[in-house]
Amino acid sequence: MPRDNRFANGRTLSVLLDRTLLPLSALTTAILFFWLLYYSSYGFHLSAEGLYLNSIANPFAYAINSPPTLFGFVYHWPYQWAGGDIAVLRMANVTLTMALAWILSFLVIRRLWTVGWPHAAVLSAGIACLALVAFHLWTMLTPNYYTLTFHSLLMVMIGLLLADRPGRIRQGLGWILVGVGGWCCFMARPPTAAAIALLVMLYVVVLRRKSLLPMLGAALVALALLIVSAYLIGGGITGLVTRMVNSADLEILLGARHEVSFMFRIDWLETSSGQLAIAVLMAMALLLSILMRSTYKLVPSLALAAVLIVTIAIALLGTDPISIKLSTLFLLPAFICLGAMFNREGLVLRTQAPTSIALALTFLVLPYLFTLGSNLNYWFAGSQAALFWMLAVVAFLSPLSQQGRSVATLLPLTVLAQLLTATVINTGMLKPWGEVKDVRAYTAVTPLPGGGKLMLAQSLHDYLATAKAQARAAGLEIGTPVIDLSGRSPGLLYVLETRALGLPWLVGPHDTSPAHFGQPWPIVPSPGSNAAAVEALALENCADLAKAWVLIEPEGPHHLDQASIMASFGARQADYVAAAAFDTPINGNDPDVYRQSLLKPVRPAALAEQFCREATRRRPASQKWSPS
Repeated sequence: MPRDNRFANGRTLSVLLDRTLLPLSALTTAILFFWLLYYSSYGFHLSAEGLYLNSIANPFAYAINSPPTLFGFVYHWPYQWAGGDIAVLRMANVTLTMALAWILSFLVIRRLWTVGWPHAAVLSAGIACLALVAFHLWTMLTPNYYTLTFHSLLMVMIGLLLADRPGRIRQGLGWILVGVGGWCCFMARPPTAAAIALLVMLYVVVLRRKSLLPMLGAALVALALLIVSAYLIGGGITGLVTRMVNSADLEILLGARHEVSFMFRIDWLETSSGQLAIAVLMAMALLLSILMRSTYKLVPSLALAAVLIVTIAIALLGTDPISIKLSTLFLLPAFICLGAMFNREGLVLRTQAPTSIALALTFLVLPYLFTLGSNLNYWFAGSQAALFWMLAVVAFLSPLSQQGRSVATLLPLTVLAQLLTATVINTGMLKPWGEVKDVRAYTAVTPLPGGGKLMLAQSLHDYLATAKAQARAAGLEIGTPVIDLSGRSPGLLYVLETRALGLPWLVGPHDTSPAHFGQPWPIVPSPGSNAAAVEALALENCADLAKAWVLIEPEGPHHLDQASIMASFGARQADYVAAAAFDTPINGNDPDVYRQSLLKPVRPAALAEQFCREATRRRPASQKWSPS
């Protein structure tokens, strides 16, 4: 082809990228972000979100934590700042996630690629959209220990990249951020905090940086924050250690698979031939669009524009043209890297710099560290941090920036991240776990504590409204202690503005078989919940137990044993009278309706407290935990 034609094609491509595709990508990013913000006020999960909200609203009320996490103390002051408004909390959670992901993606691109900051800002924002996949389970919108762990890892990586830039202020800020991220990680998930500390040391050693002193400073920042947290929580370092040990013991009693023997494992990646085919085809299409000569770039550019339009349509119309499963979030980056290794006699492999190799490997393992200690399938849980897998691809393909194709290479990755985000979140909205199908169809405006309102399914709205009306009519006051023996309704106790005794969620026995959940991974494996409930309630004050109301669900699938648990604090069923009764709402996991009752204590409080103390004295010494 004549030289002037090649020049014309190259100039046309540049204009197409700058004036059409990049603005369209920026528009897509904005739509995806505000799409999720808009629907942040939709839906409510009685079990998981009840646990999160009870933990955040009153973290100081509990001597132990199940699971062993201190996230409630971190989010308690933001919760108070938001006035308890759940929608505001969710929007803040989404915004912080997107902001941290954008900053990290921007720093990676600016560190490894030759891209001006305006282009880098647009491209990094599009890639950062993949962080929103953390909310594919609608329950994750409310701040919880998973999102806190994700934010912690993002902060640590941002800190490492800032520390690698010239300038003492940037380097100092970077190491401070590493320390703050490490502290947040410990508060969210201690096993992940230990692993990320080791990873930071390896990262520094591999790159041979003279950063031992600043790294020690980051460790001191994390330690200082931890010591302050220990005294704010109460009991100091000794009390914090006791709390975490007792919490870990309770998890073993629950049978929740949080033992060390279950921690370091490699779970099976559940996928299908269809998802493999989708991943292979999408990886091939992306590699072709990246590696084709500039002469033939017009067709891929038009294809990218079409994909962006499809992405916008998915978000705005709720269509589901491509059924992307969570396994594809790993398979696709893996196939992209594999294909790039064999292109042009291994050019990408032969020209790798130490920094790009270190970052690629670090990002590759971060989703595993993110899930460390979880009782979920590691691939399923790790998909919440799928952004790191995509950033591993960005780092791995960075040698292509030497060929002068930075924007043309990164744009297909950006468009792919946006498409994956839209499809996965859309699936989560169409089939929210534990709720009625299609979040968009919810129309019942429901007032909740804190003055906020959520849009809920009509059945859930009716359930909460009926339960609250009957409870108030029966004399249940705000702040009254309640024991939840339904095994699955901590969210109701939050809505009633009562204090859940024992734990934020006294988890009932769950059937962990695939036939019950329709999934090959356990959700809440807790065969020992009755014993765990007894131990947790034993840490409560007898004065609170004596005046506590009781929520029961005798025919429910996860109910706790009413007689044995009441006997553990010296009570009998005859000591209570049914003050309210209502039916549970239908949900996506269980279409059946069960009867719940609120039991009001009728014994004199002084007598009930005396019987509670006698029951405590009769318990074997080996079963008595110290709340200190």
